[in-house]
This record gives sequence, C-alpha cells and structure tokens, in this order.
Amino acid sequence: MKLLSATICLLLISPMLLLAEGENRAVVGSRPMSEEAAKQVNAAKPPAANEDESFESQTAGYIHDQYPPIYYSNSHHWLASISINDSDQYELELEDGSVWKINSYDGSKALNWRSNDPLTITQNNRWFSRHTYRIINKSNGTSAEANLFLGPILRGEFSRFIANIDHSKREISLNDNTYWEISYLDTAVFSDWDVNDYIIIGTNSNVSFWDSGSDVLLINVNMNNSVRAKQF
Repeated sequence: MKLLSATICLLLISPMLLLAEGENRAVVGSRPMSEEAAKQVNAAKPPAANEDESFESQTAGYIHDQYPPIYYSNSHHWLASISINDSDQYELELEDGSVWKINSYDGSKALNWRSNDPLTITQNNRWFSRHTYRIINKSNGTSAEANLFLGPILRGEFSRFIANIDHSKREISLNDNTYWEISYLDTAVFSDWDVNDYIIIGTNSNVSFWDSGSDVLLINVNMNNSVRAKQF
C-alpha cells in the first residue's frame, strides 16, 4: 500500500514540477552538430527502426534487464519522479532535473522503481530501437530505453557543465572540479563541444579494444550527442 501511494504521488506531483521548471533547463540539441560529427554519431548507432511504434513495444522485452555490475559507474543518478503525460508517454526525471522519455513497454516496469533508486545511463545497443540510451536501475537490475527530452536545471545543485576545454588534448573539466580525457575515437564529435555545454555522466557499455580505459559516457545536452571518456 505504501509503494502504491508513493507511485501515485510521483505521478501527480511530477507534471507540476516539469511545468514549473521547464523554462529553466538546458535545451537538448540547442546547437547543431558539424557534418563530420553527425557522420560519426550515425555510424555508431545500431540499425534504426523502420516499423511503427507497436513493433518496438512488442520487441523491447526483458532480455536487456539484469545488467551485470560491469555497466555500473561510480557516478550514478537518482530517480526523482516518473509521470505519464497527456499523450500517454512515460517521462522520468533525474536528480539534476533532466527529463527522459521512456519506451512505452518499459514504462510499466519503471513505475515500480522507487524514488531515490540509484540509476546509471548507458548506450542503448538494441537494434531497431528509436531510443538512444538505456537507464538501468542499480537496485534491481531492470532497465528502460530512453531519449533525453529536457536538460538539467540551469546552474542546478546537481547539474554539471563544461568549465574548461582543451580540444587539442581532448580534455575537459566540469564545474564540479572533475577532469576528463575524451577517447580519440570520438574526436570528431568532441570537436563541436564548448564551454558551458551541460553534461550528464553515464557509463560506457561500448568499450573498445583499442581504448579500453574509456569506461565513462559523457552526454552533451546542448549538442545532443555523447563521447566516451575516462576521468583523470
């Protein structure tokens, strides 16, 4: 009964939070990618869906649940709320204020997630999916395919953005005083990044044999793309 009450509260409260804070969030894809960066991003994507939404809903399945600990990074996120909008789409909000639209099939599972459950974000490697990322609940191993819809709250307590950048060294520092080296495999994508771009930290599940140290995924909200990286 307590869990049901908590879920109802999340569904009722979160739409009001989105309306109140929507104008104060980083805009997803506010700056366009260069042609070279777009080619690199598209080349890394699994084959795109060419069927209607019902195809995706039927094939999402639980096969991608129960992710092993190797997908979990030290930098995790917390579930703030889950809601269903007027179009019957599931939306999930993290502690930094970012909002993610969830695959309709996975939404019913996410409704069972609890507030403050630790979450991590990684690439979605399922073929024929319209969702770029996968959000994994570290407390129970279930996951949901997702697309970034709204960026973090501007200058929010838990929001991160680029404070300094060195394209020649492929290095950035964030406002939380963390330092990151970008994988040389993502040089073209990184070339468009700039100071004050908002960043969401995830876990890289596409670790390359040629760059096994880049175990982190840095998601650039303003560019609406991501690179592999390692902290130093």
